[in-house]
Amino acid sequence: MKNIDRLKEIIKGEIITNEPMSKHTSFRIGGPAEFFVKPLNKEELREVLNWAKTNMLPVFIIGNGTNILVSDDGIEGVVIKLSKAFDEVKFSGNNALAGAGAGLQNFLEEAMKRNLGGLEFAWGIPGAIGGSIAMNAGSNSHFISTKVEYVDVMDYEGKEYKLLHDSLKFDYRYSILQIEPLILIDSLFTLDIKDSNYISMEKEMNLKARWEKQPVNYPCAGSVFKNPPTTYAGKVLEESGCKGLRVGDAMISEKHANFIVNLGSATAKDVLNLIKEAQARVYKHKDLILELEIKLVGKFKEISLIERKK
Repeated sequence: MKNIDRLKEIIKGEIITNEPMSKHTSFRIGGPAEFFVKPLNKEELREVLNWAKTNMLPVFIIGNGTNILVSDDGIEGVVIKLSKAFDEVKFSGNNALAGAGAGLQNFLEEAMKRNLGGLEFAWGIPGAIGGSIAMNAGSNSHFISTKVEYVDVMDYEGKEYKLLHDSLKFDYRYSILQIEPLILIDSLFTLDIKDSNYISMEKEMNLKARWEKQPVNYPCAGSVFKNPPTTYAGKVLEESGCKGLRVGDAMISEKHANFIVNLGSATAKDVLNLIKEAQARVYKHKDLILELEIKLVGKFKEISLIERKK
């Protein structure tokens, strides 16, 4: 038995054992986290990391739980949620220092009030700042990374570093934060000075487009597959007859074939089986291997997806 009492002695933040991850993911899917912790500040984050290391427990960081599919069997070790304690945003001129736990949409709203824009494409993209930067969130050919000057990160030993833009190796749906054991604490953005009325018009236009094209009425995790180099994942999925496919309560959206929705009680197994079927159809009809954009997290017994040869 891990010494959970010791952790409760050294931090004041929330500590829950066997917490259902379905409460903390946009998919509303996921088994229990062995330990679910919400530290109140960086010092408590260090204490949690040290406790996890002492007890030889793996660590997983989440923000708003978007873009992930958590196993029905849950997550071993410690899930650390960077939420309200890490959501401060400070503005200075056209610069903004945003905490990893800040919601992307709230950040855009606060920037708009100050006549600051440049990220209009991001209206309607769910999630927090931390995850948005880690996966270089964007729409079409626009990416959040274009406005990132640097990030402050903490490694699993509790040491802090500043990483400049180029060190993050941004690419399509990629940054080194996906592979390095680093926790994003905050990020400095340089935004464009724009009239708030113009930003508001762009906001309405982008939100309208999302409502029309994407399944916003059901729990989902955003785009399931990355776009191939010369086409769109949604297009090839639709042309391969994937729209409306269903396994249990998981269904490929009738609105947009690159979205899987939870109709009510979908399991991670349902979603994974649907992903496999969609991948197989696209490979058969288009000779294309679609790569996952969402991340699979936790104790999956067997994944066996089609993978591109390196």
